[in-house]
Amino acid sequence: MKRSTPKSKRPIYKRIWFWVLLVVAIVGINGAINNNSGNNSSSNTAVSSEQKKTSEPKKESPKVLTGEAKALDGLKGNELAQTKTAISYLNTAHLSKQALYDQLTSEYGSQMTPEEANAVISRIDPLVNWNNLAVLSAKSYRDTANLTGQALFEQLTSEYGANFPADQAQYGVDHIDDEIETSDFWNK
Repeated sequence: MKRSTPKSKRPIYKRIWFWVLLVVAIVGINGAINNNSGNNSSSNTAVSSEQKKTSEPKKESPKVLTGEAKALDGLKGNELAQTKTAISYLNTAHLSKQALYDQLTSEYGSQMTPEEANAVISRIDPLVNWNNLAVLSAKSYRDTANLTGQALFEQLTSEYGANFPADQAQYGVDHIDDEIETSDFWNK
């Protein structure tokens, strides 16, 4: 049997294939860098315009606010609470503008000052369909007190009743059978 003597291992950096591989790698990297620098201005432009497209905040489509949300938008503190109170009265009692004012300023109601009540009503007035409130109030009087015709009109216009102006009260009587939901008193 022949015994072979172990070859001494040379370090990797002393082998020829290591140096050839290293030169090829350096040339390849250098070529890649030089190639990219020539095209860099056009690709930078493309990248930067793409980055601009993605970095700009996307504009959301505007949200459609309900009448109630518009009335409450941006309010805080007392203004918010007072406006919510007025909206609650309109939701439950279907009041006229005058009856709402009376309820807001009543010592048995919200006890607001006249200035506070006027500010609340001014805030919601352009958003409210007072004619629909007259219809809802007319339906309520018809259903609870069996009022119709002239008696219904008088109740809608009475200062002890709903206190609607005559034109709104007449609208309520004329449209009493229209399909109007309890919350359909906001202008659309």
